[in-house]
Amino acid sequence: MKLLALDSSAAACSVALWDDREEKTGSPIVAHRGKYMERGQSEALIPLVDSVMEETGWIFSDLDRLGVTVGPGSFTGVRVGLAAARGLALAGRLPLVGVTSFEAIAFEAWAGDGDGSNMPPDTLLVALSAGRSDLYVQIFARSKIPGAVFPWRLLGPPGAAIPEKVPQWFPNEGRVLIAGNGAPLIRAALAKREKTLVTTCSLIYAEGPSLPDAIAVATIAAVRDVEAPESAPAPLYLHSHYARLPQDQVGE
Repeated sequence: MKLLALDSSAAACSVALWDDREEKTGSPIVAHRGKYMERGQSEALIPLVDSVMEETGWIFSDLDRLGVTVGPGSFTGVRVGLAAARGLALAGRLPLVGVTSFEAIAFEAWAGDGDGSNMPPDTLLVALSAGRSDLYVQIFARSKIPGAVFPWRLLGPPGAAIPEKVPQWFPNEGRVLIAGNGAPLIRAALAKREKTLVTTCSLIYAEGPSLPDAIAVATIAAVRDVEAPESAPAPLYLHSHYARLPQDQVGE
């Protein structure tokens, strides 16, 4: 199977090509381009696609599937990626698989030396910056399926939280890996509360990418059932903690 994956959901823009025939000799990722950018994804995305297609010599009729990040993230960035992916899917009559930003970060999160233990973390909390000091968060548990391509399983729905409230998402015990570009905000907030914070968890801050990347999107989308509900290429928008009316305007 040949697959094109796109991501423009956050402060970056990337594309990747996947070919499962290359797995026997090396990585199935045969081409990748990416740029960090706060804005301008709409101008950058398609030229990046053209670049990887030219590098491999593929044409769009060679593709079997598309994958795209559906958010949460930048409102404009999510829409740019979905619009481009839907247009390419429609033109090529190709199935399109949606991957959340949480899943893309979770796929590439790793603990490194962490707290000095060789034990893998039991739980993963992905935290994405939602602007100001707000976060989008989702929690995962380690997959119980041996050899699973995606090493985590969902423990609950996504939500929004301020960094000081993130401990409410922690399990009662075990080692918790915290990943995503919101992790530094959590670390700083918890450091201020260190003397008063009571937690039975061991916290580890992930190494590796802190933003979604098309490599992770491609890897997840390549093995996902296109008919499964979680594959729907629909935008995932979450309400920020700050995205609410002032109290005196509620009900007007």
